[in-house]
Amino acid sequence: MNEQHKKIPFKFDISRMLELFANQIYQSPLSLLRENTQNAFDAIRMRENKPDQVFEPIIEVNVDNNSVKVSDNGIGMTTEEVENNFWYAGKSGKNTDEARAAGVVGTFGIGAMANFGIADQLCLETESFKFNQRTKSKLKRSDISTEKDSISLEQVEPLNKVGTTVIAKLEPDCNINIKEAKEFLKQFVEFVDIPVYFNEEKLSGNSFRSVLPSERYSWSKKLPSKSIAGIISGDLEVFGMASGELRIVIENISSQSGLGRPGVIVLLQGRNTIRTMRTGFGLSTIGVSSLYRWGGIIDLPFLKPTAGREALDAASNQILQKIISKLDQIISLIAAEHTESFENNCFLQWIISTSKFNLCGPLKIKPRPSNEVVSLEEVVQHSGVKYYDGNDEKIIKTYASDDEPLITISRRSPRRNCEIGYLKLKKIQKVDTRPRVTEEFPLSELSFNHTALAMRITRILEDDYFLRSNVKFGSISGGVSILVVPNTNPVEIYLNPNSSTVIPLLQIYESDFDTFGPFVKDFIRSTLFSRISNLVPSSTREGSEAFLRHLRSNREWFEYEISDKLDLEEIFTDFKIGRLTIKEAIRKIDDKNQSYVEVSQAKTDSLTTIIKEFPNENVTNKITNNFNPIPAIDRREEITEALILTGTNSINGHKCFLAITDRIQREKGEFFLQPHSTEIVWGGRKVLFIFQHHAKQFGLYYDILLPNLIQMNSGGGQRITTTILTKNRTFIPIPEELEADFLPSENNRKRLWVKCDVLYLKD
Repeated sequence: MNEQHKKIPFKFDISRMLELFANQIYQSPLSLLRENTQNAFDAIRMRENKPDQVFEPIIEVNVDNNSVKVSDNGIGMTTEEVENNFWYAGKSGKNTDEARAAGVVGTFGIGAMANFGIADQLCLETESFKFNQRTKSKLKRSDISTEKDSISLEQVEPLNKVGTTVIAKLEPDCNINIKEAKEFLKQFVEFVDIPVYFNEEKLSGNSFRSVLPSERYSWSKKLPSKSIAGIISGDLEVFGMASGELRIVIENISSQSGLGRPGVIVLLQGRNTIRTMRTGFGLSTIGVSSLYRWGGIIDLPFLKPTAGREALDAASNQILQKIISKLDQIISLIAAEHTESFENNCFLQWIISTSKFNLCGPLKIKPRPSNEVVSLEEVVQHSGVKYYDGNDEKIIKTYASDDEPLITISRRSPRRNCEIGYLKLKKIQKVDTRPRVTEEFPLSELSFNHTALAMRITRILEDDYFLRSNVKFGSISGGVSILVVPNTNPVEIYLNPNSSTVIPLLQIYESDFDTFGPFVKDFIRSTLFSRISNLVPSSTREGSEAFLRHLRSNREWFEYEISDKLDLEEIFTDFKIGRLTIKEAIRKIDDKNQSYVEVSQAKTDSLTTIIKEFPNENVTNKITNNFNPIPAIDRREEITEALILTGTNSINGHKCFLAITDRIQREKGEFFLQPHSTEIVWGGRKVLFIFQHHAKQFGLYYDILLPNLIQMNSGGGQRITTTILTKNRTFIPIPEELEADFLPSENNRKRLWVKCDVLYLKD
């Protein structure tokens, strides 16, 4: 044969590929502990589902520096099942209606791979419940091959001891922290009704209701067999605390599929993170969009984890969002029957978001001049009543009288909006104290600074907000700095040139022209936007739907992925014959919406390279406790290759910012050009960002999986939007509590796995 032209076989290091696949899917060395325990859990569930037999289930986990051992007395396996299921990557004996009805968790058939991330040898001994057959089997990682028989398989004398024991013998240089391993496993088995022991310490058996701080309440209401969103039904119980806080317990949950065991939901207001489970076994910590910021437990038989078990699949996330959105509605209507609920700001926010101001009659107020506490529904019966939404005592004394009482609107949001909404619904007139332009100053009579400021505001509003405007200067009654004239096209905006808000902008044009543009952008973002937000085109339903269509059209051809439920044998074959590269094969294992960003000190830069001037109270009104949608900090004149920005100066309490991945920047980066609100929650190894579009029709979730457990306890909540835009990147804020988890140390890299998708907030 001509040596210069010949054919050679494609060489395939199966051992190395298994290690790569294991590390890609199971991104923590402790994953084998969870995976083997889950298999034991599934085996017991399947045995429990068999008729006419009684046994006391148990799972025993033993961990030391050399091995991980998991034993159960579940259904066991035959020799044939060991060969054709356990050692056959991509096949599972649990992917049947019978198994799903029993309440199994895993159906992917790739769990054995998790062991070879850190295991040098895997040993199995099992005795079948169905047949009087006991089998021993083992495999060394160094012997793994597709071309030779490397797995030992031996039938031995039955011991009449049904169940399975799996022993993963660890690599010599692999040390497991016993305490960390126990805490890791506990988050998955804490609420399992099967006894699970870790080094002889019981970890399971907690009641779902134990997450409730107490069951003391001011009122409660039970709704048996309540249907929720047409997806589930169960016995719903709502609890109301004296403080107005709400809690939910739903038991005996059944689903449309009819498979699996009854589910349970226990939710507490303001906790932010929800632990999801399937028949008691932990799946993933998630966050959902809700005005009540629910946290707690959701155990439903149809929830599906991704192949790596670190997240729920996209369909499960969307179903849970629908359930929570419907629960918000059901619970709020029940809460409206109880006066305590009107002390609950989240309940009041729900009223505002749904425009159900007719429910606000029980709100207590003190009409002037009497100051007697009465309800809104009582005071509106007075023929001469009016309301005033300011706090000027001169105006109050002028308009308030016994014959014509004056309702003074609360200064606190959201109560303020609820009071105004109810009074408008009842057609109660507002005292007319509107600011007016008392004198207009033509630009021709003002300085060049005034003209430059007016032109810069006009251009930014049109370029960035698609809003045509006509900026003018004038004296405004009541000492008001800015006046937006409604129902004008273009929108007329008056600035008082002598106000403390405008003077610094005029001065900086003279003293530091380079920072003039960014200061004007910040002025619009923090001061002007709240006055014009309802005029921005994308705030309307039609505008937001158009933007959503545009956002979804940005998906590019290379985004094609396959679902989690993969046949790994097919991937191995495609790789072996050269149809796939290593990179392509690994990518097919990843979840279809998942990507990653790898951060290092080399990719870290100072925040001051982008934010050369920090918000100044003398130039812009500082945003305080404002969680409403606002625009991002716009520095698109800057460009950076950094992935993390840090500094000593803070913006809204944040000193650390992380860039979203390049892929998500391409696909969904335009979302952040729109005003949005921000919520951040964390727990375990996950940090979840929920960004809500200012039209409140849809949002974006950005789910980050860290390489290690987060140092802080789970938590989070709403944050002041502090997204930073540069020409080529979008940076999102990292809470101060989590900075240490994101910042890489010297000569160290951190790979952060990311999932991102559109979150539909309305049906």
